[in-house]
Amino acid sequence: MENMNNMNNYENDNMQNWQQQEIPSYQREISRRQYNVLIGAHLLYGLALTAFLCLKLPYIFPQVYSVHPVVFSLGFLATCLVGGWIARKENYLLSILGYTMNVLCFGALLSLTTMFYPAHLIFIAAVLTFVVVLTMTVAAVFMPNAFLSMGKALFIALIGLVVAEAVTFFMGIFYPDIFLLIGIFIFSLYVGYDWARGQQYPSTPSYACYTALQLYMDIIILFKRILLLMGRRR
Repeated sequence: MENMNNMNNYENDNMQNWQQQEIPSYQREISRRQYNVLIGAHLLYGLALTAFLCLKLPYIFPQVYSVHPVVFSLGFLATCLVGGWIARKENYLLSILGYTMNVLCFGALLSLTTMFYPAHLIFIAAVLTFVVVLTMTVAAVFMPNAFLSMGKALFIALIGLVVAEAVTFFMGIFYPDIFLLIGIFIFSLYVGYDWARGQQYPSTPSYACYTALQLYMDIIILFKRILLLMGRRR
């Protein structure tokens, strides 16, 4: 009986080792520290690519938009949706592809905004965004449950803001600053929420990439709203 148990344990160990060897290295779980470092690395990659698009290609995207605004808008929406869907895959290579697709879209959209603002205002908005993101991330590290409990409330608040902004846009009403302030508040909390939620995922490179995508979108939207608000108060 003891020999049979030893044989079963040996077979189970061999099966686990074989399964581990079958999983590609980039899909295996890593330590939580490595996982968080990967999130930061992907964020830096996305932000660096966005900065490059805004600095080096500031007039190409506006020209494309002016020629075919509807096609540009539909292409932007479709690429973001497809990229987000691909980024959720557990295959790391597909996650990187989806992440890059979204970065290119958000970089193109942001370049339509930054071209109208002076460099010093963009720099100040970037610094303020960094301070907010750092504060919310640290808060989420120490109070993850507090941010996770905000998920439904944040989603409802975001839907309400989108509806209100759409109504003012289609009715030709002046866009009030209060909408920018509310958006800044919502996406500041979303930074903490997405960080805390990212810590609930398995610590694999693909989930690190997907978490970085969520944080990247929060940061870009937060930065854009801060820049717009500062531009109005010049």
